[in-house]
Amino acid sequence: MMKSLNFQYLSRLDHLRFFASILVVFHHFRGYVADAIPNGFPSNSFISWFTQLWMLKGSSGVSLFLVLSAFLFTLITHAGEKKIIYHKFIYNRILRIFPLMVFLVFIVITLDRANSSPLDILRIFTLQLNTGNPMTGWGHSVFPSGPIWTIAVEFQFYFLFPILMIFLSRYGAKYLLLLMLFLWFSRLIIVSLNGYDVFYNLYHSIIGRLDQFLIGIFIAVLYVRDYFKKLSNSMNVVILFLSIFLLSFYFVIEDKLHNAILKSVFSFPIEAILWGGVIVAYLNIKFPFSIFNWLDKMLSYLGGLSFSIYLFHLPVGYFISNALNLGEPTSIYQSIVYSLIRLPFIILFSVISYHAIEKPFMELRTKYFKNTN
Repeated sequence: MMKSLNFQYLSRLDHLRFFASILVVFHHFRGYVADAIPNGFPSNSFISWFTQLWMLKGSSGVSLFLVLSAFLFTLITHAGEKKIIYHKFIYNRILRIFPLMVFLVFIVITLDRANSSPLDILRIFTLQLNTGNPMTGWGHSVFPSGPIWTIAVEFQFYFLFPILMIFLSRYGAKYLLLLMLFLWFSRLIIVSLNGYDVFYNLYHSIIGRLDQFLIGIFIAVLYVRDYFKKLSNSMNVVILFLSIFLLSFYFVIEDKLHNAILKSVFSFPIEAILWGGVIVAYLNIKFPFSIFNWLDKMLSYLGGLSFSIYLFHLPVGYFISNALNLGEPTSIYQSIVYSLIRLPFIILFSVISYHAIEKPFMELRTKYFKNTN
């Protein structure tokens, strides 16, 4: 679905995009039943415990999105070997992101008409949609637009990406490691001077998230250079389940971690590395069952809708909750059922928005590599 003019399509990346969006959907509509991880591993309810854990930490789907984005674009450039025409690359990114984002921004401006000013439009051009709210994205107090903060962070990365590819080509992968080290020391200084509360500022900013992109780039470099090619199918399966297990363990540790320096400096890269293991393993696993061809097409299509799902799942979900009188869930089971009721409506809205707004603009995209012939 999310095919590029500049790269051979990998449908499984769209599978993971859809998975990331669903994680966020179930996280945001979890209710109050999953606001804390229970102590220990109850032997008679491990599935319930595991589900509660991933609902509570489903916001990690954002990290998966960011790592995936960097991973994909690095594959497209063949780890920096293909030379990017900067303005054409940014033009393509604008066509992909801005139409739906601008529509959401104008909904917020419309609803906040009495307080709105031309400065709100400047938020688009200065990529400040991750400011103006202490906990999430701009405009959320007026309309459920909180997820919009990630667009600002991701587009800031897009501006950097062609430059990073130049440095990768010139200095090698060690440059990525050096830049990550610089980020970690910078965050160490920031946290030491500001304390634990600064974590949420880092969480919603490029300062906190850039190393997740860098790790996505680094893993893609290893992938392009065939470091994972010799892994057997069974080994890829092990890596996939081990990465999920370690992510689960990390979620438990993070929830109990109150050390500001450890959490603010190292939680972002740890999460990105573990998601990187999921990405690589899932791309390489060979599935033996024939139904996967049908499933592949369905998940690819849904992955193409992931941007709409992510950006509009809150307003659509709240609308369905009000229309069907879905209250706050009182159990994990009820939370899942309510989310499954909302999900078809969220997907339907995303199908419409994709074909009405996203797809027409995407068809205006162009090739952005220099001709080396």
